[in-house]
Amino acid sequence: MSDQSRNSWIKQDNPRLVSARQKDIYEDILEDRRHSSDVVWSFRTREEPKYKYNKPRTPDEIRKHVMHSDRVKYAVEKVCSESGLPIEEVWKQAEEVMQEMSHNLSMGAIRGFAMFMVKVLKSLFKRVYVNTEGIQKVREMLVEYPVLLMPSHRSYFDFLLMSYVFYSYDLPLPVIAAAMDFMGMKFFGWLLRNSGAFYIRRSFGDDMLYWAVFTEYVQSQLVNGDHPIEFYVEGTRSRTSKSYAPKFGMLSASLEPYFKAHIPDIMVIPISISYDKILEETLYSYEILGVPKPKESTSGLFKARNLLSEDFGNVHVHFGEPLSIRKYTDGKVDRSVHSLAPRYIASLSDDENKLIQNLGYKVLLLHQEHMVISPWSLMAAVLVQNKDGIKIKQLEKEVEWIKRQATNLGAYIDWPGNESADAVLRSTLALHKNIAEVDSEDVVHLLEIQHPTRGSQDELMQAAAQHLIITLYKNQLMHIFVRVSMVTLSINSCTEETMSMNELYSKYEFLEHLLNRDFIFMPDSTKQDFENAMLTLTHNCGVVVEDGLLQVKKSTNKYTTFFSQMFEPFLLGYWVSFYSNEN
Repeated sequence: MSDQSRNSWIKQDNPRLVSARQKDIYEDILEDRRHSSDVVWSFRTREEPKYKYNKPRTPDEIRKHVMHSDRVKYAVEKVCSESGLPIEEVWKQAEEVMQEMSHNLSMGAIRGFAMFMVKVLKSLFKRVYVNTEGIQKVREMLVEYPVLLMPSHRSYFDFLLMSYVFYSYDLPLPVIAAAMDFMGMKFFGWLLRNSGAFYIRRSFGDDMLYWAVFTEYVQSQLVNGDHPIEFYVEGTRSRTSKSYAPKFGMLSASLEPYFKAHIPDIMVIPISISYDKILEETLYSYEILGVPKPKESTSGLFKARNLLSEDFGNVHVHFGEPLSIRKYTDGKVDRSVHSLAPRYIASLSDDENKLIQNLGYKVLLLHQEHMVISPWSLMAAVLVQNKDGIKIKQLEKEVEWIKRQATNLGAYIDWPGNESADAVLRSTLALHKNIAEVDSEDVVHLLEIQHPTRGSQDELMQAAAQHLIITLYKNQLMHIFVRVSMVTLSINSCTEETMSMNELYSKYEFLEHLLNRDFIFMPDSTKQDFENAMLTLTHNCGVVVEDGLLQVKKSTNKYTTFFSQMFEPFLLGYWVSFYSNEN
């Protein structure tokens, strides 16, 4: 089955311009690698764009700059005065933090890693699609501004893919904030460090010395434009395929040089990474059930090598529109408030902290806006409500209906335009043959899900894992429907003939507050989101408002029922939790 899609994102609607390599706004960067030497490609001469104010530095020179900075000196002196420790001992602690944290980026290691990665990617994925227009904008931004790369985070593979994409397009390799878990992996911990990973603890607490070394290390590289800096605003991988609420520590440290007028602007580039099939899907389902996450190790990596014989479909990497921090903050913050204090003393105003929080949420919403939805996500939304099986013809009918609703709400569905729906569904089922199968009577059944390393579990555990792994893929749709669904939940639960718009908005506001740990809502945008959802429902979904009153009976239909049923499990979960705590 070919992989060409036909929907609202198409810019070149001429079939002759669409090939296996080119699809809509995307280009497959693995196609050439399947037809030429990986060695020649990995060791080719690369011409990278450089930040115009960059002064070239080695990793050792970066470390020396950090250790001689006013910020670290100030922190050492303060720790000495507060703890009573000798200054030599505190300096030794700072040196140890620096050595533990810093990268050793070298082209030799990168070239070797690139050759390894291209072979792995060709084994795992059919295609790796990248939007070429986004890449061109990144290339332009890297010359003019310090750049922050902020990808979505659904898999371990995210940071490997990012480095591979930058290497493929002759862009400077990013330095990547990585969890300490990877540092202990024999050989691979060293390889990642030499490929640009710098290791940071998941939590610093009130460790002033660590904060000082970390902040100076990040800001020094950002200000000098040594490399683009990459980190995940969610802080960790999402095990549920929903976006996690943003973390602000890394973002605050990165934006502080702009707020203190050390640099004129910073470019933030949101990047959405979408997988047809997630490598860790089974591990995620069992982790949620309480099975401990396997410790990252080299031996574990080699044990997982059987994955290389599996098909994980396509990956889409979408580089969003660069966000200028100068434009984003224009008229919202006063940078002059920092003019009387030394730059190395960390302090941001309330307005700046609020803006950082808003930016974190905005980046996550941009991630969601450019996620590519696979047919399997649509199928999962149906299968999760038909765990005893469903005829493939009925599945086709339901999936087509959901596809129309998602597309109407602005989703990009990666649905081949020149294939029948039956062919799309059967091809997708073949990709996910570990989760579902079609029997001889054309009924789609879910399969038992066993833990990949622990073998058989009891029936209850396997049934729960089966439900969670399907829900994981259904969750890739949830951000599309969440706002209209919060309106329809109130409509479907209403026992009166009519409801005032004020009451409907009040219920929407309550649900947003209740669900704000599960879904991403822009602060201070509740009213606008509600009005947009009402426009969609009244224009496209048969919701009726007359004389300022919502007509409940007239508004209850297949649309409102479907939207509500998608989200009722979340409300039931909260109800059960509340009831359990009360008793």
